[in-house]
Order: sequence, then structure tokens, then C-alpha cells
Amino acid sequence: MSPTIDLYVAELLASRLCHDMVSPVGAVKTGVELLTEYGDDAEGETMGLITKSALQASEKLQFFRLAYGSAGNSASGVTVADALALIRSVCGNQRTTIETDALDNSPPLGAIKVMLNGAMLAGDCLPRGGVLRINSEAPGTGDYTVRVTATGERAGLDDELSGALSGETSSEDLTPRSAHAYYTSVMARGLDGGLAVETSKPDEIVFRFNLPSAGA
Repeated sequence: MSPTIDLYVAELLASRLCHDMVSPVGAVKTGVELLTEYGDDAEGETMGLITKSALQASEKLQFFRLAYGSAGNSASGVTVADALALIRSVCGNQRTTIETDALDNSPPLGAIKVMLNGAMLAGDCLPRGGVLRINSEAPGTGDYTVRVTATGERAGLDDELSGALSGETSSEDLTPRSAHAYYTSVMARGLDGGLAVETSKPDEIVFRFNLPSAGA
């Protein structure tokens, strides 16, 4: 039987989604209010704020739709390049940059979902920012592998995320932040794959997802 997510965990994920959407949507609202109050031309500062914020909101909604929704299980028509563009937009910021190594462009079902959730989980492990590095490979035989590496000062799993990822934390004790780690672990197992965590280097943590290859 596939692992399941109970209602409370779904509510926590919704709380996180809404929290992350507040800023761009609020900025759109502010821009409209400024435009209404003071007026602005199509190339003005207010219109620039509205356009930028609307784009951010749209990209975050696309990200969460694939990461948390059923659409991410098949991700029909969504390429690895599409997924990376969303990761750069949602997970990258002034303190965190996104890099890629070798990437296989023929992923099996669920690989796009894994990349998105892995990137967000890795971002939660960079309290002071750093670099998120993503790579994937499909060996001739065996599993399809996605690696997401977080490198930066104090990079690592704190107790809150570690307990959620390992399943030691009960669903009742999760928070909107740790619910994502819990969900990512359950999601990986539900795709008939596995999730390994490597912490052999200081200030670096690697999440390795193994999925059945496309031809399996």
C-alpha cells in the first residue's frame, strides 16, 4: 500500500503555500492601489511592480501545483528545463543561487515532482543562503537518480526537519515548515523510490532520490 498523507498534513502544506503567496499577491494589490491613487503610465514604476509581482505569483502557483498537486505525478508536457526555471524563480534569491550539473532529459514519472520538492527541502537547509545544485542521471540499468545538494554556511538538517524527514515526528507535531520535509519523504516512498541523506562534508547536505527508471 502506498504511503498516505493525512488531512492535518495537507492543511499544513496549504498554510505554507498561502504563506509563500502572500508577498507577491500583496505586492500586486499595493501596485493596483498606487496606480488608482496616483496614476501611472504603462512603463512606470507602479506598473513594473505589478508586472513583476504577478509573474512571481504565477510562477509560485505553477511550482506548488506540480510539487503538491496530482499534476506533478505525470507532469505531462513539463520538461526538466521547465522545472529548473520554476526552481530558479521560487527557490533562488539574493542569498541562494541555483546551479545544475549533468541532467538527464528523459525523466520517469514523478521525477519532476521530486526535483521541485527536493529543491525546496534543500533550500530549508540553508539558513544563511548558499548554493543549490541539482543533477540527475539515468544509468543503463537500475534507478533514475536525482541529487539535490545544498552547500553554504551551517547547511544541514536541524532537529525539526530531521525528525519530520525520518518519520520520527508524529503528524500532530509537525509545523508548516516541517510538513514539507515530511511530505517529501512520504512522496518519495510513494513513487516506489527512496530518499537518502548524505552529510559527509561540512556545510553541505545531499538529498539523493532514487526512482524506477523510465524503462522499468
